[in-house]
Amino acid sequence: MMTRVISPLLAVLLLAASPAGAAFAPDAPVLVAAAKRKPVKRKPARPVSGTVQETAPAASPAAAPPMTPDVTPPVSATPEPGSTGAAAPQDTGSGTPSPEEPSLDFDLLTPEAEASKGLLDPDLQKDLETRRTMLKLHQGLGLAMAGGLTAATVLGQLQFNESFRGGGDNRTLLAWHRGVIIGTSVLFATVGTLGLLAPDPVERPFQWDTVTFHKIFMSLATAGMITQAILGILATHSYGEITEPKYATAHQVVGYATLGCVAAGIVTLTF
Repeated sequence: MMTRVISPLLAVLLLAASPAGAAFAPDAPVLVAAAKRKPVKRKPARPVSGTVQETAPAASPAAAPPMTPDVTPPVSATPEPGSTGAAAPQDTGSGTPSPEEPSLDFDLLTPEAEASKGLLDPDLQKDLETRRTMLKLHQGLGLAMAGGLTAATVLGQLQFNESFRGGGDNRTLLAWHRGVIIGTSVLFATVGTLGLLAPDPVERPFQWDTVTFHKIFMSLATAGMITQAILGILATHSYGEITEPKYATAHQVVGYATLGCVAAGIVTLTF
């Protein structure tokens, strides 16, 4: 009896354990599928911030952060006012040097006084300064002398008209003419002395320039001043004689010639 019961039960168990019997078992599809399915190779998840978070839920595409290009924004070469402690700006490629580079703001055209300072011999520099001072006095006193000579010429012409052209032989202007001409002669001699004694340490070759013509005209004016002084003295000493008008006329002509030479000498240096 027991054999009859146990034999069919063992047969059922054997049938369920065998592959043929698995098709008839209620859990057969699941077991077969689990036995035949290949393991799926999953790609490793991309770490976020260098750490894999296994418990973090998968983010949806809508919640993904926006991607920005990895570009460093340009930095201005000129610091904004009021900003302190900021790092020194680098060259942005626009041609403006950074503050770390040496400054190129320098003047190549150094003033003449600074450029020649210390290059000249002290004695030579002293002579040049003395010459400059004396020539400035020469120029200023020369203009004053020209004004005095003009006044003396006008007074001499008025006196000549009164004495020899029907003016009644009035000699009231003669004293004024003599006083102005004496003062002008002193100025003339002073101006000439300053021009001659001004040191000239630099050797210059001879050339026909304005200085040369100035010297020529002033040499003629010097001869004219001496000549008219002699003629004026002769005319005064021959007062009332027949030779007085001749000396006075010659004195007048030489006086105008002298004034013309002085004017020409001034013009050559001015223009």
